[in-house]
Amino acid sequence: MAAASLSGLFYSGAALNPEAVAVVDGDKTLSYEGLVRRVESTGTVLQSLVPEGGRIAICAGNHTDHLVAYLALLISGLVWVPLNPANGRELNATIAKKAKPDLLLIGPESVLQAPETDRSRRLDQLPAGAGTFNVRKMAADDVAAIKFTGGTSGEPKGVLQTHGNMLAVIENMQAFYEFGPGDCNLAVAPLTHGSSHYLFPVLAAGGRHRFLLDRSPAAILAALRDDTTVAFMPPTLIYRLMQTGGLSPGQFQRLRHLTYSAAPMPPERIVEAQQAFGPRISALYGQTEAPVTVCALGTDDMLDPELRGTVGKPCLNSRVRVVDDTGIEVTTGTVGNIEVKGPIVMKGYLDDPELTQAAIRNGWLATGDLGALDREGFLTLVGRVSEVIITGGFNVYPAEIENVLAAIPGVRECCVFGVPDDYWGERVEVAVVGNGDIDDDSIMQTVKMKLGSVRTPKSVHFVDELPRNAVGKVVRRDLAKIFA
Repeated sequence: MAAASLSGLFYSGAALNPEAVAVVDGDKTLSYEGLVRRVESTGTVLQSLVPEGGRIAICAGNHTDHLVAYLALLISGLVWVPLNPANGRELNATIAKKAKPDLLLIGPESVLQAPETDRSRRLDQLPAGAGTFNVRKMAADDVAAIKFTGGTSGEPKGVLQTHGNMLAVIENMQAFYEFGPGDCNLAVAPLTHGSSHYLFPVLAAGGRHRFLLDRSPAAILAALRDDTTVAFMPPTLIYRLMQTGGLSPGQFQRLRHLTYSAAPMPPERIVEAQQAFGPRISALYGQTEAPVTVCALGTDDMLDPELRGTVGKPCLNSRVRVVDDTGIEVTTGTVGNIEVKGPIVMKGYLDDPELTQAAIRNGWLATGDLGALDREGFLTLVGRVSEVIITGGFNVYPAEIENVLAAIPGVRECCVFGVPDDYWGERVEVAVVGNGDIDDDSIMQTVKMKLGSVRTPKSVHFVDELPRNAVGKVVRRDLAKIFA
């Protein structure tokens, strides 16, 4: 797939078969020919409202109007600022204040979650475009999007993603998925985040996107059984699907990839997912600063028990290394700071050159993640630098304890965190979502036997659910505040 420009990919995909279905939205369909007309009409309107290079924020759920606006503004040379409705109005207002969009587009279902501004339009009330639509040629270094980090480690930061970044991610995804005209992407994860990176490559290959009016587990499973070939979602949603019961691989004949990202999935849960959906589970590792495709673990590698605990190998346009605190590369198998280099790495942080300089040195992005590379180049994550628990003088990585806990029958989910302690410095504790007959003593004894006393939680807290942010990531610091 040649990736000269986003507009080139869109139009070349549409030209493969103009009458083919490009979008399925509930019970409505839209052909490529119809999608092109709508994108150009909307693009003409946006170009009349916002100057070239201007910023447009979109606060909307997953539906055709959102897709059309996204495509239109990007091939119009405008800058996309996504606002996740799940953030709530207050956080979205904070993001909008930082990004200063020239226009806010709001889905009718997201009015209450959108910030208040006198420069807003409803997506379903945009007028038809008049005049000629101008496709604007963009340079690789031109900013395409300002996307804000999830804020799991503090204040959300505006990440400048360029057209070159997006094109490099598209190449990575095409190399991994090998999209074709027969593919159908089930878009259930928010388009405001990682799911958006599927939009251009699937359309460039002549495939189609499917949106659901009903996003219940039953409806999602029905779509997966129907014509879905690729679906991207957080592990928590996959768990919800599996909890419905009665799933077997034979039900999902067309499905090629059920891909998880945004959070790790313990090896034991991966096996459960493979038993439910078949050998179709895959994983992507990335972050807003290096979107979605730092590493990928394919469906075949996921069948190897030795590899299930990894996030795979670096993608086509990604280089990965592990360094110590002085920036020197460590030996194979040694835990250190993960760094990424390549055209997927962001241009920088919005209005913060000092933070940008601290994050990117000699082209290498400090991800803030800790991990190790094996001899074959597979990367294993052990946690965030900011989440290392220093207890009794020892460094403890939450992920290593969580992987042991996940194998205990009755533990559905868990999160390990540290709280201040006068004696230990930090005390290792864990929150557990359980089902079945489990108690804190059996949990602590299992960890002690597997990992030793230093890594054994001093307290076990049973909870109904773990606190998560708008993209489904568990927020450790919230647990630490609750139980400190």
